[in-house]
Amino acid sequence: MSYFDCYLVPVPTAKLDAYKLFSQRMAKVYREYGALRVIDCILDPETTDGTQFHAEGAQADVQGAELRDFNAAAATKEGETLILSWTEWPSKDARDDLLPRVLADPRVQPEDGEKAICEGARLVAGGFAKLLDT
Repeated sequence: MSYFDCYLVPVPTAKLDAYKLFSQRMAKVYREYGALRVIDCILDPETTDGTQFHAEGAQADVQGAELRDFNAAAATKEGETLILSWTEWPSKDARDDLLPRVLADPRVQPEDGEKAICEGARLVAGGFAKLLDT
């Protein structure tokens, strides 16, 4: 069963092009090692109000509540754009075997003089098993 590594990555908006190039470089290596796919999505700024994702009948339950959105979860700052990224692996066992190899590959190491595109310490990440696929 597929397994997913998922990330929220706050990226300075001025560095989105650099992030895309970096991510393409990383995705190529991940795919070579067996990842099924790597997907990056940019948060649509028009969908940050959490109330719009609750059913009409549930709106009363959330009125007045402080709803968290992705920007809050990732502590996105002014001048940053949030990326939702995930890597799909064939299984958790495959991921547990392959990810350490990917991370040891010289091609995923920072290149000489390469500056960080985002603050790695602010990356929100986790591994997820598939619950439903329709």
